[in-house]
Amino acid sequence: MNTQFSRLQEAIRNVNQQHEQTEESFWQAAWNHLADEMPQSQQTDLKLAKLTHNEMQILSQLNNTTAELVPYKELQKQMPFSQGLFSRYVNRLAKASLIEKSKKADNKKAVQLSITETGRYAAKLHDEMHRVEIASYEKSLSNFDSEEIETAIRVLSQLSD
Repeated sequence: MNTQFSRLQEAIRNVNQQHEQTEESFWQAAWNHLADEMPQSQQTDLKLAKLTHNEMQILSQLNNTTAELVPYKELQKQMPFSQGLFSRYVNRLAKASLIEKSKKADNKKAVQLSITETGRYAAKLHDEMHRVEIASYEKSLSNFDSEEIETAIRVLSQLSD
């Protein structure tokens, strides 16, 4: 059993390393896919912003809402970050002109958020990166039948409990 556990540990380490190495290629593939539709000035702005994945998640969530203005507190509830982290991310995104913050006319304390055109491109980039990533993993998983995948899920779930 100890040998199996060691092999499993090694396999998990290898998956994590492979993910880190391929993450950059996922970003590059997404960037290449969207570069033609994105104005050069916005490409430059996005490269200079050096966004974190968490910030991109916020932009995607904001971009995927139907409302023009989204209440700050409503968006914060939808995100997996603490209130403090969310506040820092929103301030950084606003400073980078990827979102805009405004106050409601009837309630000066209530902040509303909207996404800028450059922010929309960043959100598209994030969504495209995940599309490329999912396609890559689906291709790898196509080598296994559903029973083998379910067994792997059960093993990994048990290890994470």
